[in-house]
Amino acid sequence: MSETRATDRSQVIPFAEKFGYALGDFASNLFWMPFILYGAFFYTDVFGISATAVGWMLLVTRVWDTVIDPLVGMIADRTKRHPRLGQYRPYLFWVALPFGFVSAMAFYTPDFSPTGKLVYAWVTYTTFCIVYSLINVPYSALMSVMSKEPVERNSTSFFRMIGAQSAGLLISLGLMFLVAKVGGGGDVVSQRRGFFLVMSAFALLAVICFLLTGMMTRERIVPEEKQEGEGVKDLMKVFANGPWLILFFVAFFTIAAFTMRFGVAAYYFKYYADQEAVKAWGEFQGGAVSAFFTFGTIASLLGVTAFGFFAKKMEKKKMYYALILASGAVSTCFYFIPNDQITLIIATQALFSFLSGPTAAILFAMYTDIAASLRNDTGSASNGLVMAAGSLSQKFGWAVGGALTSLLLGWAGYVADMPQTPEVKHLMSVMMSWVPMGACTLGALFMFLYPLDDRRMLEITKELEAKGLAEGGELRGGTPHRSADAP
Repeated sequence: MSETRATDRSQVIPFAEKFGYALGDFASNLFWMPFILYGAFFYTDVFGISATAVGWMLLVTRVWDTVIDPLVGMIADRTKRHPRLGQYRPYLFWVALPFGFVSAMAFYTPDFSPTGKLVYAWVTYTTFCIVYSLINVPYSALMSVMSKEPVERNSTSFFRMIGAQSAGLLISLGLMFLVAKVGGGGDVVSQRRGFFLVMSAFALLAVICFLLTGMMTRERIVPEEKQEGEGVKDLMKVFANGPWLILFFVAFFTIAAFTMRFGVAAYYFKYYADQEAVKAWGEFQGGAVSAFFTFGTIASLLGVTAFGFFAKKMEKKKMYYALILASGAVSTCFYFIPNDQITLIIATQALFSFLSGPTAAILFAMYTDIAASLRNDTGSASNGLVMAAGSLSQKFGWAVGGALTSLLLGWAGYVADMPQTPEVKHLMSVMMSWVPMGACTLGALFMFLYPLDDRRMLEITKELEAKGLAEGGELRGGTPHRSADAP
């Protein structure tokens, strides 16, 4: 079998369309990144609930949220195809406004009793997670039907990550500064006002970006219409798929590692780092930690861009394997850096982010490969359900990593705005270094088992073309069935 094939020019995704698709992940990360970087800190030091309460809230709501993603994927796969917009794009128009409203309200601090605040946090955060799934799972599935060409999907995935990292740069560079400026001060009341006003503005920007994504993208592959009563069957097919399961654990350990590091960073600079050295990086709220996140995000964006150039030439599995192991090795350096060496801490974070930044793009490209492989094996497409694995594994890693950050701090005796014990400070150092290294190593071990390398995907693409399934047809009784042409 030849290892090359001519690219179908009708399946080439133009630059403008890739840019439009990237706006969707930019919109998502205007809220994903604040919760990753400052979520636990916001709830303990600004909103005003205990670290232990935050830990349990994050764990329960995020684990429950992982159940939502496969359900949304199945619903999206069964949504009646719009004659002009396609199957997955309509969700960008339907859910954009609810996403903006709920996201802003999650950062509002009501004048309630401690119990009332806790209830409000649970309700708004849980609602945010559900609405996030309703728009992000179909958005992810959209990439799998934008082209049948694996190379085009790989390239689009890197564009997506550039959008995500650009939002991360905006959050890391400007969020705490804007909160202080808009809020009018550094006290808790000012921070509460600042968070709500700034995140409301970001909510409006997110709505606009999601709508633009819906207008600028196109579905070239037409999935078959799903039959009633096949939901459980499709779910079992996906959950029994070996590559899907392997990639779930790869992504879980990777996200858990990053979430724990990022979640503890604000505490690390406030309580562990030498405060005189921290002040040298700026008197405004979050000066050093903002620099930590900002330079890390810039480096991550550079990493995505740099490795994006090699996406057509380097094997994805090998690239991921090397990058995640190198990221884990760099993470251990934080344990040995003195707490007054802020510049070295920030530089090390930049190196870590440069290496780890491209890993998410590689994973999402691999999920589109799994969707194609499953279609080849079963003759049926479950793009939304397969791509839900990307969101599901992210959120499960987010749940465990984020919850452990708060729970471990609470169990160690952390109390907001008080001097911390040596045990708490040591725990912060370990969570910045050895814990992420261990999670990265586990992710690499699972990636070693992943079978869908680039050579196998080239074979699968040819097999799909031979069966008439490359553009979304379904084998029924041995005969390819095709839906109407995409708009």
